[in-house]
Amino acid sequence: MARMLGGLVPSHTAAMHPPEPQRAPRPPRPYRRTLLDRLGPDSFHVLKAVGWSCFGAVMMIPVAAKHSPFGWPVAITIPAVFLLSWAAITAVALLLMHPAAVVAQFYLLPSGASTPYQEQFSREQSLVMQGRVAEALALFEQRIAADPAAVEARIQAAELYATHGANPARAADLFREVQRVPGLPSGQDMYVGNRLADLYIGPLATPARALVELRRLLDRYPDSRMTPQLRQAITTLKARHVADDRHH
Repeated sequence: MARMLGGLVPSHTAAMHPPEPQRAPRPPRPYRRTLLDRLGPDSFHVLKAVGWSCFGAVMMIPVAAKHSPFGWPVAITIPAVFLLSWAAITAVALLLMHPAAVVAQFYLLPSGASTPYQEQFSREQSLVMQGRVAEALALFEQRIAADPAAVEARIQAAELYATHGANPARAADLFREVQRVPGLPSGQDMYVGNRLADLYIGPLATPARALVELRRLLDRYPDSRMTPQLRQAITTLKARHVADDRHH
């Protein structure tokens, strides 16, 4: 019964009080540009110049009060000097602030030409940390296949193959591909050569190839700071390699 009454009440009240006609929505108010909008991207510099110029103009008031030009009364001299000083200091500040900002940006925010971009492999590194080494290597292989000159991707993939990937042969292949990239920097060439020698001495068990690689580095970079270490490694490896050959 209550449900029946509840269903009848709305229709009865609707008959007694007809719904009010809906009002049309008000159109949105047009956006009024603020002072910062009108000044544009240099608004900060403009406001800063205006503020400093006001401070400088105030400092000129005592001078104007003591030394009134043209014999003007103080009531006229002080406002005139304040306005003229404010306008002059503002103009000079605006002229100096923009070049100063350009110079600061040049030294504090160097361009990409002076600082080469170092590619990051955050996704691959995240997969390795999760133990998903095969997926990380698959992503590296995609990068390698897409760019024959992707040096850093090849180095990262080679290191992963040599450690978690347990595939030193593929690691050596990638290091050799890096060596064939034109214009390879000396630091990367030295690093790749040493890592190849490590693989030849260790898991690949081909010390003769390690000797060839170390001698190549020594011939190519005779004045490197790594020269003493290279000479020592060659001497030690030759002694062990010859001893092993005699033993066999």
